[in-house]
Amino acid sequence: MEIKFEITEEDYIKFNLYHIKNSPSQRKIYNLFKYVTPIIFAILMYFIGTRVYEPLGYYWIILSLIFVVAWFIIYPKEYKKTLIKQTEKLLREDDNSSFFGKKTMLVDENNIKIFSENSSETIHKNGIKRIKVYDDMIIIYLSAITAQIIPTRYLDDESKTKLISFNN
Repeated sequence: MEIKFEITEEDYIKFNLYHIKNSPSQRKIYNLFKYVTPIIFAILMYFIGTRVYEPLGYYWIILSLIFVVAWFIIYPKEYKKTLIKQTEKLLREDDNSSFFGKKTMLVDENNIKIFSENSSETIHKNGIKRIKVYDDMIIIYLSAITAQIIPTRYLDDESKTKLISFNN
């Protein structure tokens, strides 16, 4: 089976967002900043506020709770924006043409071969660690940090099914 596709910067950014969302170490960092940070700041806000303005303790409890709720609402959106900006900045730092552009994938019983203008890669069936399927892309992981991105806009149902079942 032959599949022709093109990877854009947008595809790469989405891949990074999916990868970070599913990475156990990144989830720990995200949860730390989402849950622990606002609680620490809320406690500090309460104690500093009640020390400076002694008679208004209930006011500082309410203010601290509003801060925590606002953080829970705002943080996920800001985190995503920050990740997108960081990825875009990294992509602008150097020549990353090997990530992007038109590629051809040949799939047979035991191998996947991927060709582009600048490179070619052969992936043996045993070299695939896992395959993740999303609405807009299929990600073939070769290690915890190395993957091949295949946008689903270039796939028909048959090729999608064959790619998904390739590692089985």
